[in-house]
Amino acid sequence: MKEKFIENYCGGCKNILEEDLNFIDKVFQKSMIETCYVNLPENELFKGFNRETYTKYVKSTLFDLACRAGRDVISQSNFSCEDITHIVFGTMTSTIYAPTLDVLIMQELNLNLNTKRLNVEAMGCITGFRLTGLCRDIALQDEHNVVLLLVCDVRSALGNQLIPHKAGQPIEKQNVIVSALFRDSGGAAIFSQNKSGVSVIDHRSYLLPDSYDFALLQEYDNGYIHLYLDKQLPVCVFQHVPLLVTELLIEYQLKKESCLFAVHTGGPKIIRGIQQCLELKEEQLCASWYVMKNYGNLSGSSNLVVMHHIERMHNCTFNQSILTDEIVMPKDFSIYTYVVGLSFGPGIAVECVLFQF
Repeated sequence: MKEKFIENYCGGCKNILEEDLNFIDKVFQKSMIETCYVNLPENELFKGFNRETYTKYVKSTLFDLACRAGRDVISQSNFSCEDITHIVFGTMTSTIYAPTLDVLIMQELNLNLNTKRLNVEAMGCITGFRLTGLCRDIALQDEHNVVLLLVCDVRSALGNQLIPHKAGQPIEKQNVIVSALFRDSGGAAIFSQNKSGVSVIDHRSYLLPDSYDFALLQEYDNGYIHLYLDKQLPVCVFQHVPLLVTELLIEYQLKKESCLFAVHTGGPKIIRGIQQCLELKEEQLCASWYVMKNYGNLSGSSNLVVMHHIERMHNCTFNQSILTDEIVMPKDFSIYTYVVGLSFGPGIAVECVLFQF
C-alpha cells in the first residue's frame, strides 16, 4: 500500500520532499497493518476519481459487501430470509444516491416487501455498535421481530478523493495517515429474542465534552474529501472511557477481568491506549489486535468484524495456527463470559455495548 501511495498519489519519490518521505515510511510502519483487503486493483489505488466515478464505485462495492455478509449471516442462523422483519444498513462511505442501498439489498436478498428499513450514513467509526444497540432495542419490542444489521465500509476509497499532492511541496500529513490506516470490509448480525449465541445486555452512548472539532470529515470542490484528526482525540477518549466502562460494569456487578474487549481498530495508539487506561491484559484485546493487523481500520464496520472474530475465538472455531507470536491469546477463553464493545467517532462520540456469551 505504501508503494502504491507513493507511486499513484504522489507521482513517485521524485515528487516528495525527503522529510515527507521519511514521514510516509514512519506512518505506514507504525500502522502495524500486515495484510489487508481493498476492493480496487492495485493500479487504481490512490488515483483521483471524479465524483461520479467515486459514487458508482463505492455504491456497487458496498452493495456487494452487504449482500455477501447478509447471505452468510442468514445461512449461519436459525432464520430464513422470510423471517426478517427489519433491515438496518449503516456505512460511513456516504454519498447522495437514491434509492438507498437498503432497498437494493432487500430486493437482492429476496426479503419480504413489507420489511421495515433504515439506512444510516456518516456516523463514522461508531456505526456498528450504535446500530447494534438500536437493533437490540427493536428486537425487544416484539417477540416476532427479527432484525438484520449490515454495516459496510469502503474506506480505502478515501485515497481516491484526496486533495492532489503538488510535486515538491510539503505533503498533507492527514492524507498520509488516512491512506496508511483505512481499508474495506462488511459485517452482519441478526437480532431477535432468541437467546442462542451472543446476547446484547445493554448499550450506552456518550458525547465527550469540548471535543466537537477533534474529528472532522469535509467535502470540498471537485469531490475532494479531507479528514482531520486532532492530536487531542485519543487523549480525550482515554480520559473519559474508564468512567463510562466502570459505571456499566458496576451496574451489572461485573469485574473487567471477566470481559473481553472489542475495541474499534482505529490504530495501535487507540488499542494500546484503551488497554492502558482500563488496565487490561493484552489478551483481553486479542481480537482487536488481530483484526487491525490483518484488515486495518475498517471504520464503523470494524465493530461487527471484531465481534465476529471474538465469537469464533470463544467457540474454538478460529484457526489459531495462523496467529503470530505478537498477538497474545487467552489460554482459556471460558474465563471470559462477557464482552465490552467500544467504538469512537466524530462528536467525539463513544459507543459502549455489553455482550454476554
